[in-house]
Amino acid sequence: MFNKLNSRQLVLIGIWLMALWTSAAATETYRIVRTETTAITAHLKRTVATVQVGGNPLNRFLIHRVAKNAPSQSLRGVILLLPPLGSGFQNYEVGENNDYNNSFAAFFAERNFAVWGYSQRVQGLAAGACESGSVDCAPMADWGLQTIVDDVAFARRLIGQVDPGRKVIVGGLSHGSIAALAVINAAPQAYAGALLIDGTLYDTDPQVRAINQGFCQQFDALLAQGVFYDGQQLPGFKLVAQLATIAPNDPSPLPGFPPGFTNHQVFVALMSTPQISPASPRPDFFLAAGDALQDRLFFANDALVRANAAQFVDYIALRTLRDINCGLAGDRTFTGRLGQFRGAVYINASGHGFGSAMLDTAALLTGARVTTDFSAPFGHVDAYFAVDHRQRLEQPILAWLEGVVAR
Repeated sequence: MFNKLNSRQLVLIGIWLMALWTSAAATETYRIVRTETTAITAHLKRTVATVQVGGNPLNRFLIHRVAKNAPSQSLRGVILLLPPLGSGFQNYEVGENNDYNNSFAAFFAERNFAVWGYSQRVQGLAAGACESGSVDCAPMADWGLQTIVDDVAFARRLIGQVDPGRKVIVGGLSHGSIAALAVINAAPQAYAGALLIDGTLYDTDPQVRAINQGFCQQFDALLAQGVFYDGQQLPGFKLVAQLATIAPNDPSPLPGFPPGFTNHQVFVALMSTPQISPASPRPDFFLAAGDALQDRLFFANDALVRANAAQFVDYIALRTLRDINCGLAGDRTFTGRLGQFRGAVYINASGHGFGSAMLDTAALLTGARVTTDFSAPFGHVDAYFAVDHRQRLEQPILAWLEGVVAR
């Protein structure tokens, strides 16, 4: 690998390794075991580091950096993106028409931000590996929000070594937003801003709290019984999206839907039908506005949603879901210090996603400068996958980012 890298890339790798030793002194267990740099477009390069935690091979995760191949002094700032529950950093790299230049990550990297990313420890764990016993998945018992906070703290130290002196904004979509709240709660002074795209673990609605208290107790019971993961939900959703892509007009073979529903209608139904679950924990919560009978999504780019779903991981750590549901039930473990955050916050909220809970969360950020964009008719991911997402999401975020780094 190294003989293919130029001198600048080798210097970057050297800095990463120095950061490793600096961080290892503090954490004792984190170490980089692999680093790879590749050109992904004419202007952008990606560096991916695999980080091992302790001795168990399952306890590893990925840190990504995407930036222009340009002098470091042109760098305006750093964005650290945390992933949705069902994906990794690849969520931000899927572009329209399979064009990386049209991705969320590329949009900001092309505008001279270094886009860093974190992919959870479930990344790369193949479907069925835990159930078959081919992989010992017992470490997943401890993979909760605190695990993510600790992993991201390591990533933050690397950023300080590789891109020193740059303001760092942390955030993401859905669970990426939830994790960002936990991260700034743990380290309020470490970040200049937080980008929260429809995801929180704080809600004052008594009905929402009651619903999530039930989920919280269920997960506590499952964890006590030795059930640590869900390996069915994400592969099932990927199958639905795949069928809607390769045979959209064929009758669906899946049970539980009206007779004659096509594969694509089933996909639309799953995206647009409200259903309360641990991952959709509020009444009237749905992923994207649409109508299965009309066989269409109203606001989201259908093909982009399906392309993104194809990149999903295969496992969810139940402790992570437990921490989210318990937070929505009133536990303040990961939100108790949000009032100490003094940075800027951009909140994008969807009326049929986390909705008013995003405004409840904004009220906790008493020391921050909060900008809010609320779209009442949108489902949870409608803004991120909107047909006009450049104008609706990326451009407003860019204008906000420019204000943050200019202060």
